[in-house]
Amino acid sequence: MRTEKLSINKVCMVVCAAFFLLSIVMPVTIYFLTQNVLALCCGLLYAVFVAGCMVAFLAFVRRKLTLFSDALCKLLDDMMSADQAPPQYTEEENLFYKIQHRLSRLYEVLRESKSSIAKERADLQELISDISHQVKTPIANLKMLDATLLEQTVSPEKQKEFLLAMDSQLDKLDFLMQAMIKTSRWKPG
Repeated sequence: MRTEKLSINKVCMVVCAAFFLLSIVMPVTIYFLTQNVLALCCGLLYAVFVAGCMVAFLAFVRRKLTLFSDALCKLLDDMMSADQAPPQYTEEENLFYKIQHRLSRLYEVLRESKSSIAKERADLQELISDISHQVKTPIANLKMLDATLLEQTVSPEKQKEFLLAMDSQLDKLDFLMQAMIKTSRWKPG
């Protein structure tokens, strides 16, 4: 039998069946060895007691596992569905509490990360909007100067003045592009 495919229910049933068989075999073996009815009765009582304790223990463990898996599934569903705060557990330090506590911590880290990403996205959108606005002005100025040079007859002094103005606008565009490149390479600490 492969242990990966065993369910908790199957394991509990197998263990209970094994203890039940053992509780019958042991007193019968004692009776055949001693031929004493009192030993058989004591053995049967002891076997019934042990089997009862075992069944109670397995039922307790199964119930705890079921409650834990239900709580774990609910916690995971809450984490995936909305921005709700994870439930706080006040249980004593045990395996179940440790797993739930770590999942709650993971949930908090994921919420903070999600919030940080949203803030960074908003900051990036604001930066792109600002750069876009800053780029529009030099482009508009360049178009205006270009149109003037192409459509009108301008003296050589005015041409030089326009070309210097165009050079100044190109320098602004170059500065903005360099700033954008540096910003894109920047990694937050």
